[in-house]
Amino acid sequence: MKTYIILFFTIIAIVIFNTGCNFSNDSNQIENDSLNNIDLNGEHSKKVKKIFYNVPSPIEMTAVIQKSGTEYKPEILNSYKFAGKYIKVPKQALILGVYGSDLSYVRLFDQIQLSINYLSSIKKLCDELNIPEEQGSFAISRMETNMDNRDSLLQIITETYASADLYLKENERGNTATLIILGGWIEALYISTTIVDFDLEQNKAIINRIAEQKYSLSNLVELLKSYPEDKDLQEYLPLLEDLKLKYELVQIDYVKGNVVTEKDKKLTTINSTAITKMSKTSFEDIKASILSIRNKIVNI
Repeated sequence: MKTYIILFFTIIAIVIFNTGCNFSNDSNQIENDSLNNIDLNGEHSKKVKKIFYNVPSPIEMTAVIQKSGTEYKPEILNSYKFAGKYIKVPKQALILGVYGSDLSYVRLFDQIQLSINYLSSIKKLCDELNIPEEQGSFAISRMETNMDNRDSLLQIITETYASADLYLKENERGNTATLIILGGWIEALYISTTIVDFDLEQNKAIINRIAEQKYSLSNLVELLKSYPEDKDLQEYLPLLEDLKLKYELVQIDYVKGNVVTEKDKKLTTINSTAITKMSKTSFEDIKASILSIRNKIVNI
């Protein structure tokens, strides 16, 4: 499987979306790639893959953020100091996703010490969720070694979240993995909608990425529905359904381009361009819904 989080989602190179997904609005890749060899057959895997289908790659979004000139706003993040206050497993899973997006965001702005602090909190939550490091869930030492290399760190985050998800599913804890995905995806959208000004031309690229999450949201809803007996997941379903209604007013049209096949890599790339249309009113409504869901997630 490619990667299960934003994280990792992420809209602003955090996961943004912490998925190292090479699926982007400009280049949709089919078949296999370097991370696409982990459990692609399960229904959970397929659904998660669809969630991140429209999520830009970290490298792409790093460039978008840099060009936008958006201001660094650490005060909007969920403090790493709160990690010990989340004592129930569902909350710990959600916050693990949240911290993945927060870590990628602070690292994007080269906040080394803060990155280390978030890394420590992530390790703590990983331990609380009984995701053993020896399973490769979180290569903490690798992150610490590469803390000064932004691209390497983002790649490691991608790989470690994918490994954590795989471990959880193999141990019949797919619902916990889904909570991590939910937390990271919402946090990534929360950060992106908070840092941008809809009226500024230089923010349009980020606005487009936010609009493109319309389809990822539909698949996230379906993923939650696949765990009807999990009350912790189901309590978020009405909120996501409401967000989905807000997104119905967002229009996305795809203009297909050329098809490139690399036989040696067994990889086919369909180049396409997404044209999005979202009014300021729709943006503000989506932003408000995201904030509401995010507040529920991080509430101690």
